[in-house]
Amino acid sequence: MARRTHSGQAMVVMLAFAASLVAVFAVVFSVGQTVNDKMKLLNASDAAVLSAAQWQARSLNYQAYLNRAIVANEVAIAQLVSLRSWSAYIATSTRNASRVANFIPPLAPAMRAIAQGWAVVDSGIQRSAVPLESGISRWNVDMLNSMQELAHVQAPIAAANLVSQVMRDNEPRAVLANSSRLLQARNGNAWVNRLTRQYQRGGGDLARFSQLLAASRDGFTAQRSGDLLPAGSPAQVSRRGGTDLIGEYSWRGVDTLSAHMDLLITDVEVPLGWGAAESRRRPVSGRGTHGGSLQRNPRASRQATRALAPEQGYRGLPEIRDVSQPQRRDERSLVYSLALRIPGNEVPTADRLIMPSGLMLADGSHVSLAPAFAGQSLHALASAVVRFERPQARQDRREEYPSLFSPYWQARLAATPLSDQALTLADRGLTVDPFMAAR
Repeated sequence: MARRTHSGQAMVVMLAFAASLVAVFAVVFSVGQTVNDKMKLLNASDAAVLSAAQWQARSLNYQAYLNRAIVANEVAIAQLVSLRSWSAYIATSTRNASRVANFIPPLAPAMRAIAQGWAVVDSGIQRSAVPLESGISRWNVDMLNSMQELAHVQAPIAAANLVSQVMRDNEPRAVLANSSRLLQARNGNAWVNRLTRQYQRGGGDLARFSQLLAASRDGFTAQRSGDLLPAGSPAQVSRRGGTDLIGEYSWRGVDTLSAHMDLLITDVEVPLGWGAAESRRRPVSGRGTHGGSLQRNPRASRQATRALAPEQGYRGLPEIRDVSQPQRRDERSLVYSLALRIPGNEVPTADRLIMPSGLMLADGSHVSLAPAFAGQSLHALASAVVRFERPQARQDRREEYPSLFSPYWQARLAATPLSDQALTLADRGLTVDPFMAAR
């Protein structure tokens, strides 16, 4: 009986087993490379989007510092106007006192010397303060206000450039997905039209800013008042004065000193001293309270305003930038989203490195080991949020709402909004995002 030959069967099994090992190795290698590149892409997208959001937060903080500088400079102008008004009031008071002292010979020479000496001082104050007021106002309007607008305009452009730079530094193979242009356009629109706006003169747009300036005045600027005799006396000497912002184009100070005699049925006012100063851009029709001068010392106040010679160096209130609708008490935030991708042919999978033709089967055909990427690319989507947040609570325990007067804008990574995810579906080769559908 003939023996059957089985030689070669083990070789076939070994070849099949080796092919299986090669296929498994290729798959594992490709998966590892894909996961590694996916992590690199995610890290690059996080770094790029956070850098862009931080730039925008810093731009908002920079604008807040500029607003604070503008407030400080406006208060400085008010202080200079106050000094000029008070100096003119002292000059008038000492001059009037010198005239009365002519009837008291022992006092006449001393009062005359005081009046003449203060007249020299007042002349120096008036000459030196006016150019300072004009220069500070010009700096506010022409420099600080313009720098604020420049910072606002360039922020989205600089953020987009920063995205490209950080993306290249972290992952040179990454490119912006087409949907990133849509996301950046949406972000730019929110930055320009929704988060902040410029408040312009006319129509009461700057009323809130005017109130802030009034509250920021120091005690000498806001109210220079006092009574020289005890309350209830039949006669009283009242000093009143203060500097107010009149409309949007004038800082005006008025100081008066009057003697009052209560005659039961009427109050007789005898003006003793008065002074006024104004720095303006144009004539204004309104008037302020000036520390109660117009109410308590009306005759002296009329004398002061008649003697007033307004200076024209003031440029008006700067058209500052602040958050839109500051009366709102909800959280203000700006989301910056970014979609990046690495083209599939840039991922070093097994099919590209060692088996470009794929795995050959027993019948001589080939099976590709190339992974199937959605949209022929690896994709990453990241978002960061810019919002107003104090680093620590206020000492008075009151809540501080978003504004461009406090530099507390911060940026941090955040979950991507569903609307932004929807904008990237086409880039990822999807019509429905399974993660969105599961929410």
